[in-house]
Amino acid sequence: MKVRIGTETTELPVTVTESCTEPKVYATSFHPGFGPERAVDGDISTFWHSEYDPVTPLPQSITLNLEEVRTVSALTYQPRFDGNLNGTILAYNVYVSTDGQAFTQVATGTWAADARLKTAAFPAISARYVRLEGTKGNGGQYLSASEIAAR
Repeated sequence: MKVRIGTETTELPVTVTESCTEPKVYATSFHPGFGPERAVDGDISTFWHSEYDPVTPLPQSITLNLEEVRTVSALTYQPRFDGNLNGTILAYNVYVSTDGQAFTQVATGTWAADARLKTAAFPAISARYVRLEGTKGNGGQYLSASEIAAR
């Protein structure tokens, strides 16, 4: 692989092992120490937080990789559960995809600025990827999530 920095180009060896797999979750941004994997770890005391220093403007999104195509009809979202509602998603869109490239919007709506579990329901559809996009967050131009799951 060639890497270019300024006017310099360097060839770097890249090795992809057989155990190299696609991540089970990824996000458009995250603050160091608050990566998207924290939103799928089963622990509501940890959370993903989009980048806020410097601010990365909304919309921001987090995408679940279900690892195989299956039928889904809802996304659940648990806001931060640490007493701080910064980044709670207030307005959202949900998208699904079977290939990770072409996404179809299946839900849109708003949620209250509280720590209760939220659900976005939609007609059952086949998907491998489910994306939660936040278009408005509590407290500023950033989002957070303790847990996200597709059902």
